[in-house]
Amino acid sequence: MADDTRLSCGRSIDDVWSHLDGPPDEHERGCPYCLEARARLLRLSDAAAELRAVEAADPELQPDPGFTSSVMSLVRAEVRRGQSLPLDADEDPGLTISEQAVVGLVWAAADTVPGVRARRCRVRLVDRDEQPAGPTLVDVDLAVALHPGTSLRTATERLRERVRSLVAAEAGVEVRRVELVVEDVL
Repeated sequence: MADDTRLSCGRSIDDVWSHLDGPPDEHERGCPYCLEARARLLRLSDAAAELRAVEAADPELQPDPGFTSSVMSLVRAEVRRGQSLPLDADEDPGLTISEQAVVGLVWAAADTVPGVRARRCRVRLVDRDEQPAGPTLVDVDLAVALHPGTSLRTATERLRERVRSLVAAEAGVEVRRVELVVEDVL
Protein backbone atom coordinates (compact mmCIF):
# COMPACT_ATOMS: atom_id res chain seq x y z
CA MET A 1 0.00 0.00 0.00
CA ALA A 2 2.93 2.37 0.62
CA ASP A 3 3.67 2.58 -3.11
CA ASP A 4 0.11 3.82 -3.69
CA THR A 5 0.82 7.01 -1.76
CA ARG A 6 4.32 7.86 -3.04
CA LEU A 7 5.02 10.95 -5.12
CA SER A 8 7.62 10.82 -7.89
CA CYS A 9 10.27 12.14 -5.48
CA GLY A 10 9.67 9.16 -3.18
CA ARG A 11 7.95 11.08 -0.40
CA SER A 12 4.58 9.88 0.86
CA ILE A 13 1.54 12.06 0.19
CA ASP A 14 0.59 11.35 3.81
CA ASP A 15 3.84 13.03 4.95
CA VAL A 16 2.89 16.17 3.04
CA TRP A 17 -0.64 16.03 4.45
CA SER A 18 0.54 15.50 8.05
CA HIS A 19 2.15 18.94 8.32
CA LEU A 20 -0.03 20.89 5.91
CA ASP A 21 -0.90 23.40 8.66
CA GLY A 22 2.75 24.52 8.94
CA PRO A 23 5.20 25.91 6.39
CA PRO A 24 6.76 23.58 3.81
CA ASP A 25 9.89 21.80 5.05
CA GLU A 26 13.25 22.11 3.29
CA HIS A 27 12.58 19.21 0.92
CA GLU A 28 9.13 20.51 -0.04
CA ARG A 29 10.43 24.02 -0.80
CA GLY A 30 12.69 22.60 -3.52
CA CYS A 31 10.54 19.71 -4.76
CA PRO A 32 8.02 20.40 -7.55
CA TYR A 33 6.10 17.21 -6.72
CA CYS A 34 5.66 18.10 -3.05
CA LEU A 35 4.82 21.73 -3.88
CA GLU A 36 2.11 20.65 -6.32
CA ALA A 37 0.78 18.04 -3.88
CA ARG A 38 0.76 20.63 -1.12
CA ALA A 39 -1.17 23.12 -3.28
CA ARG A 40 -3.74 20.48 -4.19
CA LEU A 41 -4.07 19.35 -0.59
CA LEU A 42 -4.54 22.96 0.57
CA ARG A 43 -7.38 23.35 -1.94
CA LEU A 44 -8.86 20.12 -0.63
CA SER A 45 -8.54 21.36 2.94
CA ASP A 46 -10.33 24.60 2.07
CA ALA A 47 -13.11 22.70 0.31
CA ALA A 48 -13.48 20.35 3.27
CA ALA A 49 -13.75 23.31 5.67
CA GLU A 50 -16.55 24.75 3.53
CA LEU A 51 -18.30 21.39 3.48
CA ARG A 52 -18.04 21.07 7.27
CA ALA A 53 -19.64 24.49 7.69
CA VAL A 54 -22.56 23.53 5.43
CA GLU A 55 -22.97 20.17 7.18
CA ALA A 56 -22.96 21.80 10.60
CA ALA A 57 -25.95 23.87 9.54
CA ASP A 58 -27.89 20.83 8.23
CA PRO A 59 -27.49 17.52 10.13
CA GLU A 60 -29.16 15.59 7.30
CA LEU A 61 -26.11 16.33 5.14
CA GLN A 62 -23.77 14.20 7.26
CA PRO A 63 -21.85 11.79 5.00
CA ASP A 64 -22.03 8.05 5.50
CA PRO A 65 -18.95 6.49 7.16
CA GLY A 66 -17.26 5.35 3.93
CA PHE A 67 -17.50 8.72 2.22
CA THR A 68 -14.35 10.27 3.71
CA SER A 69 -12.30 7.19 2.88
CA SER A 70 -13.53 7.24 -0.72
CA VAL A 71 -12.75 10.93 -1.11
CA MET A 72 -9.23 10.51 0.28
CA SER A 73 -8.53 7.60 -2.06
CA LEU A 74 -9.52 9.74 -5.03
CA VAL A 75 -7.45 12.68 -3.79
CA ARG A 76 -4.37 10.52 -3.33
CA ALA A 77 -4.78 9.07 -6.81
CA GLU A 78 -5.15 12.53 -8.37
CA VAL A 79 -2.14 14.01 -6.57
CA ARG A 80 0.07 11.04 -7.54
CA ARG A 81 -0.75 11.37 -11.23
CA GLY A 82 1.26 14.57 -11.56
CA GLN A 83 0.91 16.66 -14.67
CA SER A 84 -0.83 15.41 -17.78
CA LEU A 85 1.50 14.92 -20.72
CA PRO A 86 -0.07 15.41 -24.16
CA LEU A 87 0.31 12.57 -26.61
CA ASP A 88 0.40 12.99 -30.40
CA ALA A 89 -1.48 16.30 -30.86
CA ASP A 90 -1.86 15.69 -34.62
CA GLU A 91 -3.81 12.48 -34.04
CA ASP A 92 -5.92 13.43 -30.98
CA PRO A 93 -5.25 16.82 -29.33
CA GLY A 94 -7.09 15.86 -26.12
CA LEU A 95 -5.25 12.58 -25.50
CA THR A 96 -2.90 12.69 -22.50
CA ILE A 97 -0.99 10.38 -20.18
CA SER A 98 -0.17 11.11 -16.57
CA GLU A 99 3.39 11.82 -15.55
CA GLN A 100 3.12 9.11 -12.88
CA ALA A 101 2.16 6.52 -15.50
CA VAL A 102 5.37 7.32 -17.39
CA VAL A 103 7.37 7.20 -14.13
CA GLY A 104 5.91 3.74 -13.50
CA LEU A 105 7.13 2.60 -16.91
CA VAL A 106 10.62 3.98 -16.19
CA TRP A 107 10.71 2.04 -12.90
CA ALA A 108 9.49 -1.10 -14.70
CA ALA A 109 12.27 -0.68 -17.28
CA ALA A 110 14.85 -0.33 -14.49
CA ASP A 111 13.59 -3.58 -12.93
CA THR A 112 14.59 -5.44 -16.11
CA VAL A 113 18.25 -4.41 -15.88
CA PRO A 114 20.30 -6.80 -13.72
CA GLY A 115 22.11 -5.12 -10.83
CA VAL A 116 20.06 -1.90 -10.94
CA ARG A 117 17.48 -0.61 -8.48
CA ALA A 118 15.58 2.57 -9.35
CA ARG A 119 15.25 5.21 -6.66
CA ARG A 120 13.80 8.59 -7.62
CA CYS A 121 12.42 9.51 -11.01
CA ARG A 122 11.26 12.71 -12.63
CA VAL A 123 9.74 13.07 -16.09
CA ARG A 124 9.81 16.50 -17.73
CA LEU A 125 7.93 17.53 -20.84
CA VAL A 126 10.30 18.98 -23.46
CA ASP A 127 9.32 22.54 -24.38
CA ARG A 128 6.96 22.63 -27.36
CA ASP A 129 9.42 24.91 -29.21
CA GLU A 130 12.02 22.11 -29.09
CA GLN A 131 9.65 19.36 -30.24
CA PRO A 132 9.37 18.26 -33.85
CA ALA A 133 6.00 17.09 -35.16
CA GLY A 134 4.98 13.66 -33.92
CA PRO A 135 5.04 12.00 -30.53
CA THR A 136 5.57 14.02 -27.38
CA LEU A 137 9.17 14.28 -26.18
CA VAL A 138 10.16 13.95 -22.52
CA ASP A 139 13.40 14.02 -20.56
CA VAL A 140 13.87 11.53 -17.72
CA ASP A 141 15.95 12.10 -14.58
CA LEU A 142 16.53 8.81 -12.77
CA ALA A 143 18.50 8.09 -9.61
CA VAL A 144 19.59 4.49 -9.18
CA ALA A 145 21.54 2.21 -6.87
CA LEU A 146 23.77 -0.57 -8.20
CA HIS A 147 24.54 -3.98 -6.75
CA PRO A 148 28.25 -4.62 -6.11
CA GLY A 149 30.03 -6.01 -9.16
CA THR A 150 27.62 -4.42 -11.63
CA SER A 151 29.35 -2.83 -14.61
CA LEU A 152 28.43 0.85 -14.53
CA ARG A 153 28.85 1.31 -18.28
CA THR A 154 26.89 -1.80 -19.25
CA ALA A 155 24.09 -1.19 -16.75
CA THR A 156 23.59 2.46 -17.70
CA GLU A 157 23.64 1.72 -21.43
CA ARG A 158 21.06 -1.04 -21.00
CA LEU A 159 18.96 1.12 -18.70
CA ARG A 160 18.83 4.05 -21.11
CA GLU A 161 17.90 1.73 -23.99
CA ARG A 162 15.20 -0.07 -21.96
CA VAL A 163 13.69 3.18 -20.68
CA ARG A 164 13.48 4.59 -24.20
CA SER A 165 12.00 1.44 -25.74
CA LEU A 166 9.49 0.64 -22.97
CA VAL A 167 8.17 4.21 -22.66
CA ALA A 168 7.81 4.50 -26.44
CA ALA A 169 6.11 1.12 -26.78
CA GLU A 170 3.75 1.40 -23.81
CA ALA A 171 3.03 5.14 -23.56
CA GLY A 172 3.56 6.47 -27.07
CA VAL A 173 5.97 9.08 -25.66
CA GLU A 174 9.51 9.46 -26.98
CA VAL A 175 12.33 9.84 -24.44
CA ARG A 176 14.79 12.44 -25.69
CA ARG A 177 17.28 12.15 -22.86
CA VAL A 178 17.80 9.88 -19.82
CA GLU A 179 19.92 11.56 -17.14
CA LEU A 180 21.18 8.97 -14.66
CA VAL A 181 22.62 9.53 -11.21
CA VAL A 182 24.12 6.57 -9.37
CA GLU A 183 23.37 7.38 -5.73
CA ASP A 184 24.48 4.25 -3.95
CA VAL A 185 25.92 0.75 -4.10
CA LEU A 186 23.65 -1.79 -2.44
